Formats: sequence, structure tokens, C-alpha cells
Amino acid sequence: MEAHQVADDQLAPVFTKRPTNYQPNLFTESKQEFTELEKKIVVLVVNQIGHLALKGELRPTANVIVSIPFSSLTRNHHQQIAEAAESLQSKRLIYRDDVKNRFDFITPFPRVRSETVDGQRVIELTMFADMVPHFAELGQRYTKYDIDVMLSLSSVYAQRIFEIVSMFQNRRQLQFTYEVEQLMTILNCPKGYSFYDFKKNALMVAQRELEQKADILLEWKPSKKEGKRIIELTFFIRTARQLAVEAIEVDRRIINEMPLHEAVATAWRLMANYKLKNWQKDLIASEHSYLEIFFRVDAELANGLRPKVKNHTAYLVKSLGIDQTKAPKISKVLKRKQTNPQQSVLPLGPEVRGGTAKSIGSIINGIPFSDK
Repeated sequence: MEAHQVADDQLAPVFTKRPTNYQPNLFTESKQEFTELEKKIVVLVVNQIGHLALKGELRPTANVIVSIPFSSLTRNHHQQIAEAAESLQSKRLIYRDDVKNRFDFITPFPRVRSETVDGQRVIELTMFADMVPHFAELGQRYTKYDIDVMLSLSSVYAQRIFEIVSMFQNRRQLQFTYEVEQLMTILNCPKGYSFYDFKKNALMVAQRELEQKADILLEWKPSKKEGKRIIELTFFIRTARQLAVEAIEVDRRIINEMPLHEAVATAWRLMANYKLKNWQKDLIASEHSYLEIFFRVDAELANGLRPKVKNHTAYLVKSLGIDQTKAPKISKVLKRKQTNPQQSVLPLGPEVRGGTAKSIGSIINGIPFSDK
């Protein structure tokens, strides 16, 4: 592309951000000296190199040059990007095994410069050929994660723990253990950090960001102590979807253990959350098969398992299969009885006061109904 490039340099294709990153587990568990912004640049490098590797387009003896647009990192703060690019050139990856008395200190980007390509300002990063495998998934042991989630994280500790959690999730392993000192080393915590510092500034910050931005609930507990000193932690991963499924299962068990009249009364209360017509309520309450579908769909909606559904009533009616059903013809006597819009052919369940119900569990346990 340019005169300064030598024959064995490989220029990555024009930058296109792919939705998923793939990187070696060895890289995930290395000690990294990057700041939050430097890490985002590295994440985009991994994004480009990783997909070259997946397509089999990496040449083993070629250096790789990757161009990252400033606009993929920030709209306006270009000076911060320039400063991060400058400091990135001296930052290291560190692999250290004190048990085997081995270490490897790597400076992955020997050259970092800015360029303007087609009127767009970019960071151009050169990597030597023998550094590329540290960033590219070339075997079976890899970490996979959503790049947009990673780029949304504002703490380097959240970024790094998100990588680690993703590594274990990729193995379908929702529980894992680390020695505290090992994890603090991987996360590049300052020397002299106490466990309190580590918990407050790294673990709790990451926990909060992962819940807010990745729908991941990360919990931990001490699994090994020496006296009062915590030396090992066991972590537990749960996703928002897993929590929703668990809550739905609890609701299902509650309903299955109810007498029929109690289940019908509960259904009437829950139907207050929807803009159903009286005859639709009657139909749901009078047919066992409709009741089952109603409770399942209501639990899914109340527990957030259908976040993309905007119109809950329309979704419920369609799930019941009565979206094309017309109101049944009723006698004049029944019509007179239904002049009050709250009346129904079947007796209503207990009146709902103080808001709408959010879940079956809140009704059964007597928790006040709330829209929150």
C-alpha cells in the first residue's frame, strides 16, 4: 500500500468491525498493562486479526499491519486517542509461571502511528509475525465475546473480567476458581493492594458494569482462607436469561400446586395487567388449556424473557391463538348484566388495588403490586 512497507508485511483488509471477537485463552489470562482506552484499541486489533485467522488468511511469516479508525473509538476526543496510541507502543503482555520458573515479556506493537486514509484518521499498528499468535485464535482453546459489550465497558477491570467470564462461559462452565494473588496479577492491580481495595475497585466495579451492560450477574465467595486472609475465590456466573427462567419455573410450581379455584382467582388478578376484553378474560378463565398458556406467557413477560415484545396484550392474545377470534354472541339478559364494564360472565377474582401485579410470586406472597 505504501512505500515504507516491506515485502513480507501483510496489510489487514479495510476495517470492518465484526460482531464477535475470538482470542486465545492464553491472551485472556495474561497480565496486560493496558489502560481502558488502550484496551479498546487492542480489542479492535484482536477483532481484525481474529477474523483473518478464522478465514485462514494469516501468513505465518508475515508481519501484520492493522488500521483502526479514530471514529470507531470516539467521535470527538481525538487527542485522547493519540495519547493512548503513543503510550500503547510501550505496553506489555506478561506471561509468568513462577512454579515452572518461566516468564515471557512481550511488547506487541513495535510501531504505532497515525495516518489519514480516504480522508479518515486512523491508528496504524504493526505487529511482528511471531506476536500474531498471541492475538489470533489458531486452535481449540479460545475466548469468544460480543465486541459491542466489550467496547461499552468503561473500566479496564470490567473489560478484563468480562474476558475471563466469557472464557468460562464458552466452556459452558458457570463456576470457576482463582487464587486472589493470581487474579490480581492478571488484572494488573497496583502493588500493595489489599483484598478490600481489590474487592472495592476491581471486583465490585466489574460486577456492576457486567450486570448493567452485559446482563451477566457475577457473584463470588471465599473458597480458601489462611486465618482471616482470603487466598482463593470461587466465582458464579448467571445471566439475566437464566434468572428469568428460574423465576418462571418458580411461578410454574406455585400455579401447579394451587387448587383450580385459586388458580382462576390468580389469573383474574394478573389479567388486570393487560387490556383484554371481558369475553377474552372469560375465555381464559374458563378453559384449562388457555389458563396454562396464560400463566406461561405472563411469567415470561413479567420476568423479562421477552424484552423485544412492546405490546404485551397483543402478544398474549396471539400466543393464546385467539387473535382472530370474535366476541361470542350473548343474550340480551347477559348484555344488560354487562353494562358495567367491570362485570364479566364468570365471577371476577379478588379486586386488585394499588397498581398492577408484576409476577405470580408477588401475588402469592402478598407483596404490594407495583409498576416498578
